[in-house]
Amino acid sequence: MVDVVFDCNLCELEATDKSDAIKELTLKSKSLKMLSNPKKFQENVIKREKSTSTGLGKGVAIAHGDCSENEKLIVALGISHKGIEFNSIDQKPVHILFLVANPPNSQKEYLHILSTIVGLLRHETFRRSIITTHDPILMNTRLRNSLNLSN
Repeated sequence: MVDVVFDCNLCELEATDKSDAIKELTLKSKSLKMLSNPKKFQENVIKREKSTSTGLGKGVAIAHGDCSENEKLIVALGISHKGIEFNSIDQKPVHILFLVANPPNSQKEYLHILSTIVGLLRHETFRRSIITTHDPILMNTRLRNSLNLSN
């Protein structure tokens, strides 16, 4: 079983395009900036985004990429009240950006986390609760409980 680090400190993102938003969230997330090579991770995610956008529509994107030097699956959350151009399916800006660092040998956990996040974000009330919550501890607890992660 791979460890999962859920880094939800409610990073308010200033960037309005996806490459800059990915870079900004990587730098603002305590867990992602501790990677041995955060720049390489950013490049992996941006390269993946150039081939296929992870903008799911309804203001949500779940950008993800391989992170071979890491042993823990890391999930970070960024919020943009301005909106980020993400080339989403519905062509609308992204306001909720999850960024997932996928270590080697964690495909099962990785796919479980992705599918669970997607399922949660289908509900408008859940999306709204993410955007309107200003308490990072409450948000972290809410998301960890929803994803069935231990503290």
